[in-house]
Amino acid sequence: MFYLALGLGITFLIAFLLNRFITKRIEKLFAKNPSMVTTYRFLSRFILLIAILVGVTITAFAVFPGLETLVSSLIITAGFLSIVLGLAAQQSISNVIAGLHSSIARPVEVGDAVRFHDDFCYVEDITLTNTILRTWDNRRLIVPNSTLISEVITNYTKTDPAMLAPIFITITYESDVDKAMEIMVKEAKAHHDCLPLGDLPSVVVMDYDELGIKLRLLSRAKDQPTAFMMTRDLLYSIKKRFDEKGIVIAPARTYIALDQATQKQIIDFAKTIIDENARHK
Repeated sequence: MFYLALGLGITFLIAFLLNRFITKRIEKLFAKNPSMVTTYRFLSRFILLIAILVGVTITAFAVFPGLETLVSSLIITAGFLSIVLGLAAQQSISNVIAGLHSSIARPVEVGDAVRFHDDFCYVEDITLTNTILRTWDNRRLIVPNSTLISEVITNYTKTDPAMLAPIFITITYESDVDKAMEIMVKEAKAHHDCLPLGDLPSVVVMDYDELGIKLRLLSRAKDQPTAFMMTRDLLYSIKKRFDEKGIVIAPARTYIALDQATQKQIIDFAKTIIDENARHK
C-alpha cells in the first residue's frame, strides 16, 4: 500500500506541476493569439487527464504485477460486462470527443454571445464533457458537448459582432407617415449606440393592414446586447416624439363575427329601444 500511495502521490504531483507549466504557457500563448483561448484551455485539460490516467495505470501495474494477467482474463471471460461498461461510458467518451472537435473547429468560444434554446447566453467555459452557458438572467446551462455540436446555435460574436436592430411600429392611416418616418430616423441617429452604415438607419413602409401603416426602422449596434438596449430606448423616445407631433400608434382591434340570427336579434332589440325612446318623447 505504501508503494501504491507513493506512486499515486508522484502522479498527482507531476499533474500539479504540469498544470502550472501549461497554465503559464497558455497565458503567453493567449497574449499572442487571444482567439485560441478556448482551444488552449480544452487541450490543457485533455493533456492533464491523459497524464493522470497514464500515471495511475503505470502505478497500478507496478505495484500489482499480476494485475495485467488478471485484467486480460477478465476482459476475455467477461466480454459481456466489458460491452455493458463500454456502452455506459459511450456518452462520456462522446462528450470528450465532441469537446475536442469543438475546441479545434471553434463554432463557439469562451466569451461568445449565443442563443441556445431561445435563451441569450454567454459561453462561460468549455470543459472536457460539458459547455457552461451563462444566461442573461445569470442562470447556468450545463450543456453536454455532444449536444452543443449537434444543434443549431446562433452565435452573435462569430466573425462580426455588429448587429442590425429592426423596430416595427404601426401608425394609424390618419397620421402623417412622412413625419413619422423622419422622427424615427432622427431618434435612431441621435442614439449614442447607433452605428451608421451606408443608408442606415433608415425607415421603410412594410405593409398596410387592418390596423394601419406598418413601418420598419433598421439601425445598427456594435453587438447583440447593445442592440437590445438601443431598441428599448428607441421605442420609448419615438413614442414621446410621436405624442408631441400628433402621430398615433395604431391600437389593437378585435373583430367579432356574428351569425345572421344573432344579428337580427340585435337589430330588433335596437329598434325596440329606439321606439321606446320615441314614445317617451
